[in-house]
Amino acid sequence: MAEDDTPLVNPMEARLGYQLRRASAALMAGLAEALVPLDLRITEATVLMVLAENRNATQSALGRLLGIKRANMAPLVARLAARGLIDRAPVDRRSHGLHLTPEGERLAAAAFRATAEYDGRFFGGDPDPQELRARLQVLWGSGAPEDGDE
Repeated sequence: MAEDDTPLVNPMEARLGYQLRRASAALMAGLAEALVPLDLRITEATVLMVLAENRNATQSALGRLLGIKRANMAPLVARLAARGLIDRAPVDRRSHGLHLTPEGERLAAAAFRATAEYDGRFFGGDPDPQELRARLQVLWGSGAPEDGDE
């Protein structure tokens, strides 16, 4: 058994998937902290930013895009609506689209700025690392295990 002052060996450090998971956890923790002044969670900020680009997106389409289950999407939308950040409007006879209120637009713009500033700090002043983004998208879109499938 190792003593408290003996450094431990982590055999997972050689695994790329493990390194990606640790990097993701560090990035998400920092991003969550960057959004604290806006009183937004990462998922809430993401929904606002998506709606800023996709007026009248339905709740189900938004959930599919972001990989959020229907059971989790409903309370998320309800929280944002209760804060006066989003409204619903009929799109057709069967569905309602979501759109930002003026306060939601202001907060979405602030979230865009906060996330861009955070990316700039994390990636050494390059807020748009195209090559890294393309490679990561290939990894998470290529049939790699989903969270919880590992």
